[in-house]
Parts: sequence; C-alpha cells; structure tokens
Amino acid sequence: MPDHTNDKPLDFWAEEIRLFGVAHEGQYVDASLDERRKPSYEPAYVALDYADRMVGDLSLVYTPADAGMPKRFGFVAGLWDGRWRLSADAILRLWVKVEDDANHTWEVRLVDHDRQPATGVLSVTASEVWQQLELSLETLDAPTTFDWSRTAMLELAATFSESAVIHLDDIRFEDDETVIGVTDKPLTQRINEAEKNRSVRIATAFRQAAADEGSEPSIIVGAFARMMLDEDLDTANRIIVEELRKSSDSNVWSLLHTPLYCRFYYHFSNRCGKHPGRMTPDTEALLLETLWDRTKVKNDIALSRQSTWWLDGSENHDLNAKACNLVSSRIFMDEPDYQDRIYPDYGFGGSYHYGHAGYYGPDVDPTSRHGGGRANLADGLEYNASDHYEAWLDYMKTYFRERAERGFFVECASPGYTKHTLNMVDLVYQYGGDIELRRLVGDFLTLFWAEWAQVSISGVRGGPKTRHHHTVYRNDGAGLIDFHLGGPANAGVWWYWNLINDYKLPPVVWKMALDREGMGRYTYRSRGIGEEENELPRPLGRERSLVVDTDARFLKSTYVTPDYTLGTQMDHPSAVHSHLSISGRWLGMTFSQSPDSRIVPVSLPEGPNKKGQTNPYELEAMYQTVHHERTLILQQSRRWYAVHPEWFPTNADYGQPIGIWIGNDWDRREEEAGWVFVQRGNAYGAIRPVLWDEDQEREHKQKTEGNQVYFNAPEDAPTVKLREDCYTWSEDGTIMCLEDKHSPVIIEAGRAADYSNLNAFKTAVLANAVALYKTVVPGDHILVYTGAAEGAKEITFNTGVSEIPTIGGDPVDYSYPMTFDSPFLTSEYKSGVVRIEYGDEKLQLDFTSA
Repeated sequence: MPDHTNDKPLDFWAEEIRLFGVAHEGQYVDASLDERRKPSYEPAYVALDYADRMVGDLSLVYTPADAGMPKRFGFVAGLWDGRWRLSADAILRLWVKVEDDANHTWEVRLVDHDRQPATGVLSVTASEVWQQLELSLETLDAPTTFDWSRTAMLELAATFSESAVIHLDDIRFEDDETVIGVTDKPLTQRINEAEKNRSVRIATAFRQAAADEGSEPSIIVGAFARMMLDEDLDTANRIIVEELRKSSDSNVWSLLHTPLYCRFYYHFSNRCGKHPGRMTPDTEALLLETLWDRTKVKNDIALSRQSTWWLDGSENHDLNAKACNLVSSRIFMDEPDYQDRIYPDYGFGGSYHYGHAGYYGPDVDPTSRHGGGRANLADGLEYNASDHYEAWLDYMKTYFRERAERGFFVECASPGYTKHTLNMVDLVYQYGGDIELRRLVGDFLTLFWAEWAQVSISGVRGGPKTRHHHTVYRNDGAGLIDFHLGGPANAGVWWYWNLINDYKLPPVVWKMALDREGMGRYTYRSRGIGEEENELPRPLGRERSLVVDTDARFLKSTYVTPDYTLGTQMDHPSAVHSHLSISGRWLGMTFSQSPDSRIVPVSLPEGPNKKGQTNPYELEAMYQTVHHERTLILQQSRRWYAVHPEWFPTNADYGQPIGIWIGNDWDRREEEAGWVFVQRGNAYGAIRPVLWDEDQEREHKQKTEGNQVYFNAPEDAPTVKLREDCYTWSEDGTIMCLEDKHSPVIIEAGRAADYSNLNAFKTAVLANAVALYKTVVPGDHILVYTGAAEGAKEITFNTGVSEIPTIGGDPVDYSYPMTFDSPFLTSEYKSGVVRIEYGDEKLQLDFTSA
C-alpha cells in the first residue's frame, strides 16, 4: 500500500459523488460508470452534505428508496479503471450514520479486477449519531486467487426500510504505515491518481465529442476530437474543409474558430504538429489560407503599441483577437509561403469588422477602411509575420504583468465569459513560443486559480461578479478546475482546450480548493479594474473599445467561511464606469449546503429587455454597497456615471423595480419584525429591507415656516419610525419585491458554529438597532447599523445621495493598498509580487520585469 499517512484527507465534490454507485440484481456498483463519468452527471439518490460530516468538507447522503431499493451500494476504486493496492493486513475504516427503524448487519464485499469477491460482515446500529466502524481485511472470506493489489470495488449490502437514510464519511483502508482513501483522500493520493488517469479522462471526453453528430459549432470540435483520437480521419478532414470554406469577415470575431484553427495547426500540421500525418496536405493548405484571411487585417501592428487596457469590443473578444495575433504571427513567420508577406497594417484603430465604426467623415468611402476605425496610427513602414510576432510578444508580456499588478478581470467571474478568456490565456501559454512568456502566463494561471479557490466552496464561486446575465445561478470556472483536480474531462465546444495543455495546479492551490473547512473564515479584499479614463471626445480609433488604463476605484470584498460566502464590489460614488463594469452585476450570499440556496438582489423587468426577452428578473441594476464581514448593505444606486463606446447599448437603467431573490431551497424560512430569516445547512441569512413610515412621520412632523416648510424641523425626533411591511412576495415565492425601489437592504449572515440554531441567530439579529437618521429633506436618511457578530463595526450609509459609507467611523478606502489581500493570497498594489500560502505550502510569483 502507498504511504499517504502524513497527508490530511480531503474531499473532492466532483469525484466523490461519482465514485458512489448502486447495484441491482446481477449488477456491480460500477454498472452506471459510463454515465457517472459525464460532466453533466447528477444522481437522484446520493447527495453531498456539507452540514453533517465528521471529516473534511462534506459527507455523502444515500437514500435507497430514491435508487429503487437496490441490492447493494458502494464505491469504485476509480472512475477510470482505478485499482486499490491493498493487502490482507489492512483495516477498512468508515464513519456511518443510519437513520432507519432497526439495527443492521451489513455485508461487506471487496471485488477484485477479475470480479472475485472477498466478503465479511459489520454490525451497524441505527442511530442519529455518527459511529466509526472498522473491519480487518484478514477476516474476509476470500479465494486464494483474490488479487488484493488490484481491488476494484467496495460493496455494502443491508436490508433497509423505504424511509432509510444512510450517511457515509471518511472511508479508507489503512495499516500501521499507509492510508488509501476511498472518499476523503490524502493530497498526494489525489495528485497521483489525477496524473495517472489524465490521458484516460481526456480520451473518454474526446470520444464523447467525436460521437456528437450535432450541428455547428460542435461539429468542428468533433473533427478535432477525431484527430486527437487518430480515428476516422477522412471524416475529420472533410468536416474541417467544409467549415474552413464558410469563413468570412462576418465571423472573424467568433470566440471558437480562430483559436481552434491555431490549435489544429500546432497539433496536426505536417510541418510542426505534435501529431503529423493526421491532417491532409490539402486541408493544411486551406487551414493556413483561411487563418491568414481571418487575421491579416485584425493583426494591425499599431494595436500592439497601445495600452493593454485598450480593450476592443469586450474583454474576452479583445484577448481573443490579440492572442490569435500573437500565435498566428508565430505560425506564419515559419511558413515559407507566408513568412515574407507584408501585413496591411492600416492603423485605423481597433475592432476591425466588429460591426461598424460609425461615420468616417465626408468623402470617405467606408469600404476603404476595411472595417477599421477612424484613426491614423500607421507609421508607413512594412512589417512581416516575424515583426508582428515580436511586437505581440512584448505586448503579451506586459498584458499579464499588468493584470497581476492591478487585478483581473473586468468581466469578473462571469459564468458566460470566463471560459472564453481562459481559452485565450491558454492559447498564449501553450503556443506563444517564448520561455519567459510561458513562465509569466503559467504563473498567471496559478494566480487565477488560487484567487478562484479562496472564494469558492466546492466549485461554487462566491463574491462579486460582472456580466452575470439573466440568472443568479451558474458558475465561472468549476467545470475547468474539476479536470485539473482529477474530475471528469469536458471536450465540449467551449471546454476542449482545457484538456490539451500541460498546466498543472501546484499543491498549494489543490489544498486551497479542497480544504474549505481548514481555511476557516476570513475576509478577502482585492482591487477591481474597469474604470474608464473619461476622455471626451473619445480618441479616434477607440470607437468600439474600452479605455480603462486607470487606478480603478473599485474594491471587491468577500467574507468566506466553510458554510457561506457574502460579498460585493464597492464602487466609489464618483467612479467613471465602463460599459462592462456596470453589466450583469452579481452580489450577495452563497450557501455551501446547496448551490441553489442564494441571496441576490435583482431587478424586476416591467417588459422585454433590449434583446426582446421577458425574464422574471435580471441582474442589470447598479447598487451602492458597503460590506464588513457578516454584514452587507445595498441600495439601488440613484445615479452613476459611465462612458461607453459609441456602439454600446447599456443595459443598466436608473430607478428599476428591485427585489431580493432567495429562491425556495431552504431548510427553514421565517419572517419576523420586517426581517426574513433563512437557514440552509449550517448557515443562516437575514434580510431586512428598510423603509420609513412616511404617514407616521408626516403626521407628527413639527411645523416649519418659509422656505423651510418642507424640511425636517430641528425639534423633530432624530430618527424615523420603520415599517415592517415594505415588501411583497413574487407569485412563486422566490423574490422579495421591494415596495420602494430605493429601499436599502441589510443582509446579515451567521453560522451554526456561532449560533446554536436559527432561533438563536434570530434573537441576536433582532436585538440589533436599525436606525434611519433624518437629514434636511424628509425621506432622505442616514442608515446606521451594527451587525450581530462580536466585534462588529458600526456602518453608516447615506440612502439619499451618493456618499462614501463608513465602517467603524472610517470611510471605505476604494484605493485599497493591496491588489490581493487575504490570509492566503497577498500582493501590494502594482508590486507584481504575489505570495500564495496555506499551511506549510508557500509559493511566490514574481511578475516584475526582468
């Protein structure tokens, strides 16, 4: 048995639930393994439990009735033909809790690779208390040919009632010197298994993609999958040729095609591909011709000399274009038929063929601008592919250094766009062709995943997000990091690229991603990016670009615990927003026990949106917020200022109807004294819309005279009476609809570790004073609130005008001195030196210029 005794056992959400299976008559627990290997697998009879566990972050809850009362249940040694290297000297240990009518005798059965069984029994007490069981393997009845070194399954059998619920945790084999985890696994075991089965996981995913007979765009990725598998190459080449012939200026901004064509070249070209011979010469020639036509105009060398914060169209499209400029230039500088070609280098500005650039002026033929802007940035010199490659190489080094120095991304944690942005990061990393650039981008990927890990719970990211459209759900990176942690591979249209690189997560990031309980509770703050330069008239050539080379006054703040996250991005009231920094803003609370349990402010559409869609809610509203640990206060912004490219139709509007989405996935939901209280697992949330009792206040208002007749009188009481009935529920009961669209809302969070139950949390919250202090004009107030936590700081929040809130008497510092700041990830603003540490694992990343 391998030695993992010094490693802490760690759960992995995407693997553990798939290792578990059931067996009906004539089956083994690997019967549904093909289905369990799919990224989309969602079992109906077993769930992850983050609230009731003995070891690590989670346990498993099995409901036999939901599985059709199968004969056996248990675990496979691995999803991809894994085997446990056991010995008869080992002991099986497991934590169980059985909610049932009677005690049981469980049959324990190990199954080797030849389906030979070794059987024994365990006595299990029905109880609501966890019990640790153990069974010496030497007591099992095993045939002499049983192969302990290639044990494939652990199966358990008992007669349960229809109402039985089985809880399982920390199942492992161990002896005096070694440990093999079944559910909770030591880190070295996890890393070793992930590396060992990596190629099998990739092949499985590409085989699924190759079998997809769907239409565009999956068909071209299916052709890539066939070539990766070295199967049905005639069909693959035919599909590639058909797709290449469809290329035109109308789809050069596709997020799929150009980077995919670059990867086709570096994997299958006969000149320098990893797998030469799979692409025919004719296909390769057409690929190069098409790639040149798609990039020759967009690859304008003048753009490589601009700030890396000049973003064409959107952030992900910008990196798409510029990463492809780098990699295609590298391709062409080594191709004899292309290396001496001269690029047009029109110098018209960014976003060639990204729609239109507006009015070019009198006597200018729009076709002469080739889809470019209205600038004149060309220097009149001629440049070939090698010149372009060197220019974009310098640009990309600066790009990633500056993201590490200032923060990333404008499209922060976007569930729709993160995968596209990382696709282009990977393109530069894998095919940039420069050792220093590869180191920089590799370190950036480590920084990205470390930052992601510390605000995520089992694949669900908390904290603020941008471009999070139409839904409070969806995750940005879980499907990508799952693969790196040993989970299923996804070779779908937008994920295939994640399988063909050689990036490996360092151990410190593994630990941060898989040990949420061990990381405890903390606040993570970081600088945001995306504030516009506010230069009007807009410089020529930037008609379709963001221009965000600023020290943005945005502060992201998230309180992270093993049971929930609570976070927001706090914007300076005078910040100059870009068209992306106000788009699809997500803030609020997530709960570890269920990805469906969330508290999120939403706007309530009164008709179709600008795309003609009618949705029950949207996330296209702006909020003034303040956050300190367990307390978040938000209010729809009365005003903000944004500078847009000439083309962009902003989706965020002033004065929209507002609600608080809470859904219906709760253990308890109760209302009292104007508050709504919820519980899911070991986390509690409290939501309090705040609205003054206008009728009461006007009735008791002291009379004033003259021009001040409409003002509050000096003799009036300093605070106003609050209403407890200032919201209604949506028809489906999932949204608290605010009566006043500018009501501030308090969200208070708590844990079972701090409050014995929801009632104790309620008592603590209800004891807090919520006060609206009068100003001059009735209706415009200062909200003062101190949270329920010990040591909570008083928060003041002006609900009438845009003003900087205070926390403990100090104004929020939007020019925060740290780019990243938590116990595990730190970097001084613009230093370029990042420290990542957890436990005895430490890593320093240096992005400074050599």
